[in-house]
Amino acid sequence: MPRHLPPGRPQGTPAGRAGFAIGLVVAAEGGVVAAVAFGAGSVWPFWGAVPVLAVWTLLLLAPLSAPRSYGYREPEADERARLEHVWRYVQQHAGVSGYRLVIVESEGLNACRPSARTVAVTSRSARSLTPEHLAAVLAHELGHLQGWRAVPAFVHAQVTLPNRTLQWALRTAWSPIGPMWKRAVEWHRPIGFLGVLLLAVVAAVVTVLVAVPAALAYAASLGARLLSAGGEARADAAAVRMGFGADLVAAVEHRIEHQPDGLPLPLVRRAQALRRRLGRAPQVLPPNSGGGP
Repeated sequence: MPRHLPPGRPQGTPAGRAGFAIGLVVAAEGGVVAAVAFGAGSVWPFWGAVPVLAVWTLLLLAPLSAPRSYGYREPEADERARLEHVWRYVQQHAGVSGYRLVIVESEGLNACRPSARTVAVTSRSARSLTPEHLAAVLAHELGHLQGWRAVPAFVHAQVTLPNRTLQWALRTAWSPIGPMWKRAVEWHRPIGFLGVLLLAVVAAVVTVLVAVPAALAYAASLGARLLSAGGEARADAAAVRMGFGADLVAAVEHRIEHQPDGLPLPLVRRAQALRRRLGRAPQVLPPNSGGGP
């Protein structure tokens, strides 16, 4: 038995396929946007096309706002010590490299949908999972970005990240008012209450400007949530094809057994679907079986 896996690439995941697929999506979006901008410009010369192009530009740049809207952070020293070898092992088996691994504060098993070449793992998974289960969860997260599966992840980021970004803008505008009010009460001076008033005016202006876009972005994110239900199943299937299926189903079932609030039916259905897939892909050695990639 080998001590670790040699470099390789599973069938059907060539390195350039994800970039090519996303390029096709952007090209298709560009054609639609050009047609809409032309129509809007015909009704209102020049200025009619500006908001259409501006909105599309924001959607293209939306994945860049993921660190702010999802709260990504770099792994701390103890987390890095647990993650580094396992993440290198998973990338090696997937035949890829150069993906950035970040932490998102969450008690969930899986993190938010990744974006670009960034893969996120939850703080709880990074702290508590065994190396085998952690490798399987990371393989699932990486599966979102492999081959054509990168397209739903890219579109999902375009649709949902504006909603998160606008919510962050609203929270940022209103959050200083409470602490400032407490300081004003402690000071018993007019200047403190004037500061509260000015902050409230700024927050109200931001709310008026952001309210309609935020409502539209929220509606779009709800639609994306319904349409992306198959994304988790596809990422699970990718992890199974990479050989991490048994450890992934074990991690899911462990979470089911230790769930404090009743039986989590989505996780139960996920475990059942994973077990149905297990007979169709070989398993790999665990990442702590000795040696290193």
